[in-house]
Amino acid sequence: MIHRRPFGATCRAGARAWRRRCDRTLLALTVRAPVLTLLLLAATARADADDPRAYFPLHVGNWWAYEEQADDGATLARETWSVVPAGTADSSDEFHVRSSTKRLDGLGRSGGRRFEGDEFLRRPPAGVEKRYPAGREAETLVLLLKEPLRPGTRWHDAQGDCEVAARGPCAGPRGELPDCAVVVCRLGEPTATVVTSTYARGVGMVRQEIDVAQFAPGLHGSAALFPSSATQGGHSVLRLTAFHVGAE
Repeated sequence: MIHRRPFGATCRAGARAWRRRCDRTLLALTVRAPVLTLLLLAATARADADDPRAYFPLHVGNWWAYEEQADDGATLARETWSVVPAGTADSSDEFHVRSSTKRLDGLGRSGGRRFEGDEFLRRPPAGVEKRYPAGREAETLVLLLKEPLRPGTRWHDAQGDCEVAARGPCAGPRGELPDCAVVVCRLGEPTATVVTSTYARGVGMVRQEIDVAQFAPGLHGSAALFPSSATQGGHSVLRLTAFHVGAE
């Protein structure tokens, strides 16, 4: 007859050889348990670090103030984004972000100095999405940040092709920020605009650089277009100057 003893009972009441074997097994389990716990905690920490939602904190009352600057350092515009309470017509899974822009360059003089806009952000499992409501153009949905937020992650949306180019420290309005993600999006076919956005964990977008290419017709009557001199295109940088981010 084969007796199947409970593990603990075998270790307590079994023969000397069994007790020695059980003692070794218990010692191995005692050593391994903290190691497994640490591995699980490390894996969870890595998953949290790659969660794009932490790089664009959305909570009513959060706001970000920016300055748009030209290559010569001249201020082109000042812009503010604010997360405002949802209206009755807003979707329950969206955050209403209101933007206010004051142009200080020629664009302000030609079409009015102040511009207001409304955008809607949501946080699906894939990352952080922005919905531009229908206006002069049809409604557009773009993916700002995609999970996992690590170099090499790529995606395609209504604007073009994007990828996470880098992770590491970056400059913020109050000094260096330790954990930032750089996202590069190439818009148009062929690429007409390159948008490089930097997001800081727990802060939001801290910098956005826009390069617009000026295309020239191909030679010998070709229909192909080629980038012309960079000075004929456009370049600007949007820098975060102040912000308020509350608790989730």
